[in-house]
Amino acid sequence: MDKKIQDSLKFYIKTYGCQMNERDSEKVHCILEEAGFKESSIESADIIVINSCAVREKAESKIYSEIGRIRTINKKAKIVSMGCVAQFNHKKLKSVSDFVVGTAAIDSFYDIASNINKKGVFIKEKMDNPEYIFPHKKGISAFVDIMYGCNHFCTYCIVPFTRGREISRTKESVIEEIKRLVDNGTKEVMLLGQNVNSYGHKLGYDFVDLLYEINKIDGLRRIRFTTSHPKDFSLKLINAMRDLDKVCEHIHLPLQSASNRILKLMKRGYTKEEYLEKVYQYKEIVKDGSITTDIIVGFPTETEDDFEKTMQLVRDVEYDTSFSFKYSKRPLTKAKDIEPQVEEAVKLKRLNKLQDLQAEITQKKNRLCIGRTFEVLVEGKAKKGDMLFGRNRQNTVVNFDFKDNIRAGDVVNIKITKALKHSLVGEVVC
Repeated sequence: MDKKIQDSLKFYIKTYGCQMNERDSEKVHCILEEAGFKESSIESADIIVINSCAVREKAESKIYSEIGRIRTINKKAKIVSMGCVAQFNHKKLKSVSDFVVGTAAIDSFYDIASNINKKGVFIKEKMDNPEYIFPHKKGISAFVDIMYGCNHFCTYCIVPFTRGREISRTKESVIEEIKRLVDNGTKEVMLLGQNVNSYGHKLGYDFVDLLYEINKIDGLRRIRFTTSHPKDFSLKLINAMRDLDKVCEHIHLPLQSASNRILKLMKRGYTKEEYLEKVYQYKEIVKDGSITTDIIVGFPTETEDDFEKTMQLVRDVEYDTSFSFKYSKRPLTKAKDIEPQVEEAVKLKRLNKLQDLQAEITQKKNRLCIGRTFEVLVEGKAKKGDMLFGRNRQNTVVNFDFKDNIRAGDVVNIKITKALKHSLVGEVVC
């Protein structure tokens, strides 16, 4: 393609789903910019990329409705469907998209950028080169894939079918990527994996070994990671979170259910008692540590007693925040065939009850922060008012008054003066 023509082309990316999808969209953004494309609005874009999520039925359906919406407001744009839905349902998406790109074929955007007037389907079972370091946007915080795929096959989850089997990147590749980020101004990294605790098992070292190596990188201020599977969450990792100064005091530890019967049906690999033992170990060892979780309500055969066990555990643990969802049938998974399925009205009632409880706990915990001082990594201007915002080491958003001498990337001490529903407000402590 002629370089002058290519330089005039514009792109727009819409992302649904998890941090892995966000990182994949960032890769595409950078590939297109490097090829001379400019980011634009959906109305003026020449190529529109929709990155899809397949974790729940509602999330999957969004890609089809979004394509329909795009066709009504921008008839000239080439449409690229990518992500988890593209990986397992590429035949259907091919009929409504110009390009279809699976989760293991992000590198195909180098070809698409040079040939947007063509059409194509790019689906691979596994990545050609997991060690390849994709480009990043410049920023204070960055996502870094340390592994791809999942081997757990929980009975409700489609991810092993859309992301493939576990592949860990070498520590050399991960370290090199983070060093490049730090040289470009990044202060914090979020290490990504479907189950980071499984990292490196076939490489002769584990996730904790990797954390110790990353902690040595000069110029890096903070390390976060997600997600930890409770079955593999270890005392070794808890101790590392205590001992490594750059590793933040926050763990995301999905529960899904507190009923042992449901956990077994889910094929989670742990009991409620084993989960709680690890939670209380973490709380005892990692002082001031926060904990968040994922919960599914209305899994097939879930009774009121099963649900109440989950409610009670939430009361006992007092998560800082939780992400809760109604169970949704997913193709290829075993849970879709378990009977009886829970009625939608019952699922919604339980979800609302759980979310109301969590909202009370989160507000209570936020109020307990008033008067305390936290170390906050400044990320930039807040969405509302003349304020800056950042996150404390516990991963809570903190807003504070703008000051001329404070810049994004600075670490400042903020005394909390007000607790909001999902964030904190404070003032700079000199």
